[in-house]
Amino acid sequence: MAALLKKRALAEYSYVIQEEPVPVKKLRLVQKAPLPEVHVNLQSATSSHEALLLLLKFESSLPIDGEAANGVVGELLDHYAREKEPVIRCKVISVLGQLSRLPGFNTEIVVDTMLVSCQAEKSHKVWSQLLHTLGTLGLCQSLNAGIRLQLVELARQHLSDPCHTVRSASLNMIGCLGSVDHKQSSGVAVDLQSLLADFTHDQDPRVRTSAFHAMLLFHERGIQLDIGIYQQACAALKDDFEDVRDKAIKLMWVLSHLYPESSVPIPDSSEDLRLIDDAFAKICNMVNDISVKVKVQAANVLGSLHLVSPKFLEQTLDKKLMSSLRRKKSAHERARDLYQSGEWSTGQKWADDAPREEVNPESISLMAVGSCGAFVHGLEDEFLEVRNATLDSLCELAAQSPVFAHMSQDSIIDMFNDEIDSVRLNAISSLKKISQHIAIRQDQLEIILGVLQDFSFETRETLRDMLGDMRLSTKDCLNDCITALLENLTRYPQDRLSVWKCARNLGRNHPPFTLTLAPVFLCIHPYFNTPEPNMDDPAYITILLLIFNAATDCPTLIPLFQDHIVRHYTYLRNSIPDLVPILKALEGATVCTDQDPVDSSKKMSTFLRQTVNRLSTLHVMDNSTAQQLLEITVRDLQRIAELDSSVSSSAECICLFLQSQLILTRLLSQMKSSFGGLTASDNILAPIDKILQLTTKLQTVYMGITTQELGLIRQTELKALTLQLRVTLSKGSLFDQFRASESYMQYLRQFSKFTESSDISTDTFTSRILSSMGAADANKLNTVRNLIQSAMPLVCISSFPLTCQIRKATVTVHEPPQLSEIPIKFAAGLTAAIPVDATVENIANIQDIKIQVRYPDQQLQVVTPRHTDFKKLGPLRHRLLTNVLISHALWSESCHVELTFVMESVTQGKQLRKQQDLVELCKPVKVLVSTKAAKRS
Repeated sequence: MAALLKKRALAEYSYVIQEEPVPVKKLRLVQKAPLPEVHVNLQSATSSHEALLLLLKFESSLPIDGEAANGVVGELLDHYAREKEPVIRCKVISVLGQLSRLPGFNTEIVVDTMLVSCQAEKSHKVWSQLLHTLGTLGLCQSLNAGIRLQLVELARQHLSDPCHTVRSASLNMIGCLGSVDHKQSSGVAVDLQSLLADFTHDQDPRVRTSAFHAMLLFHERGIQLDIGIYQQACAALKDDFEDVRDKAIKLMWVLSHLYPESSVPIPDSSEDLRLIDDAFAKICNMVNDISVKVKVQAANVLGSLHLVSPKFLEQTLDKKLMSSLRRKKSAHERARDLYQSGEWSTGQKWADDAPREEVNPESISLMAVGSCGAFVHGLEDEFLEVRNATLDSLCELAAQSPVFAHMSQDSIIDMFNDEIDSVRLNAISSLKKISQHIAIRQDQLEIILGVLQDFSFETRETLRDMLGDMRLSTKDCLNDCITALLENLTRYPQDRLSVWKCARNLGRNHPPFTLTLAPVFLCIHPYFNTPEPNMDDPAYITILLLIFNAATDCPTLIPLFQDHIVRHYTYLRNSIPDLVPILKALEGATVCTDQDPVDSSKKMSTFLRQTVNRLSTLHVMDNSTAQQLLEITVRDLQRIAELDSSVSSSAECICLFLQSQLILTRLLSQMKSSFGGLTASDNILAPIDKILQLTTKLQTVYMGITTQELGLIRQTELKALTLQLRVTLSKGSLFDQFRASESYMQYLRQFSKFTESSDISTDTFTSRILSSMGAADANKLNTVRNLIQSAMPLVCISSFPLTCQIRKATVTVHEPPQLSEIPIKFAAGLTAAIPVDATVENIANIQDIKIQVRYPDQQLQVVTPRHTDFKKLGPLRHRLLTNVLISHALWSESCHVELTFVMESVTQGKQLRKQQDLVELCKPVKVLVSTKAAKRS
């Protein structure tokens, strides 16, 4: 009885815990291959010439492994010790310097050996190369502070060398390795900055350049420069050597940022100036330098001196004109003086209109002094590099000061007439950057609008973008702008889209002016009804875009609209919605704009997440239930992609994957109903091709897919390829069976490498196929057939996780327009150019983009645009402007030619498909083309 009770108690109160088997982690032991032995074979050289050839051959083989290069050091140093020619010794040292940059190279041993070997060196050329190489070796992280201190001391000892190259190399080494608390071996501290300042007065200009360069290296390394070297930099601005002046300008720019508020005494005066003001004036004076390099450098650094006083800044646009040592007044000043005096010259008295202002020749200089007229001289320079640099600095300073922006707009607008395209583009872009501070006057607008007649499309488009951001001062300015845009549209019809964008921006920025001009633009008469304009006229659309965009902030415009304008608004709102705003008064109750778009996007994201989450149990459902759920989910995802652009890419990506799963589910249902006897006669090849097309598009078009998600797509592709091989093995010819089997095994090897490198989890079907791959032989068709037959029952469908970072590669075609009624005519057998304007987004390599031309007789032509036809607009965003050449024989009537942007697929299973994989990036654009017979003479 006790035993029975004990057994019953154990049965009630004991339980068994079954632990899941822990997956075994596989370790891969990789044995490194032995490093190859590297030799220069300098022992075999019988002359210096042969040694030089061996060194050059070894130098051309670099880079090599740093650890393997350690064995060459002894051979190079031994040859250096016994070589008599200085040129060969220089080459040996140069090769050692290049080896020091290799990872794994033992730099410390080389430095120690070179310091010992250089004690007996006599050649100045070798010492120069030696110091340069030691400076390179000293920058390595593996060297300790003691060796670097020893290198700096070596460089300091050679500053007294009579050769300028040795002194320059020593100064460069001090700039690279020196520090503020440098001490000699005896413990005496050395001020390296004062030492460098002493060499700014060296007799050789190259040494002076190296001294200033070393100071700049100190600053780049974070060492605080002493303000006392400012005077040396100012004195160097008058140096005869242009490199010295260039380095002095850079040093003054650095000191201006370090000590902007420090006081600098004015010569022959008791007053002081701020250091940044004094440096600004001196750098401005260098804009008139004789060297182009110095002028460009001076003009470049002026723009970053934002703390300069306004009085110095305003003087840069003040240009004094002198004539016969007298100040020459402008025509406006002379007329004003005569009007104020009330006296006019009668011409009866000699010199009665002579200038009364006497000028002391000693107090006036004919040249611009300090900052006076610096930007004027820079903008009038004969070299385009100087003009571009001056425009950049002028724009940067004007963006910081509204007053200076107002003063500089005339100077910038004058550069619109420059003869160089790059300068004109720079001037247009500069004026656009300061648009928030200025307003365009009537006299300035005449110069600006003249650029719309420029032959360059890029210049015209940049100007229209600038006009859309500017503020116009009067309504006449707006009228002139619209008139010029309409003339531009007549002269260059291909600028249609850019002109419409400009009109849209002008309407948004100038609603009051548009209201006053609306009756003129719309041809509204108070008594007579005017005829309805043609809706296909691009000029009329330009006017409507101006009016509609102005009406968003000016509701009084809407009562002026006639009935046909309201109809045209509805048409334009549906055809070009990005250019036409929503007008509540014209939309009525059909549009609800009270909902916040941010809240709407959040709700759509929540709905998308809920839609995807209901597929979590898809893999355990039977085929009929899974098929119904997939059909509903695909329908919902298609609707989500249409409603919200923020989640459209993710919704489309998931939708395409689920479509492939839906087709696979139907195939599995078909296979079960036919008891596995599915053949090519059952129309299975078309659904399989559809699955392969979907997986190819998923891998090619969408960016941001994770490795696990890519694994799901690749596994779906494997299932489709397995079904395709099964059909081929059942009904194909013997040659097709062997070829398909070999291609399938090759794909399996690539897929196995992908799964191992990416560490993705595979389903039972994929694991069964990959595990049996080693036992299968492509030449044994029965083995492959049995492998597929045993694995097919394991095929199951899977869901796709939600990824919000997916982006889709898209191409938006602006030109040519869709279904144009005006045909492009060309002689049969010759060529015609179709201008193409498109925006390309989310494509990493733009060279993969191609344009496919499909003729009415279904002939295909693939055109690859040139790299220069792409213009970068932003990250992963480009604009394509190119011409597509077409040619064909004679047609009886006009037909449409389809242009489509395509991209070659990146999938590894494309070798198993017979057709070429080109994934479409946009819908085809139909262009009406007409051929005519060639004229015979």
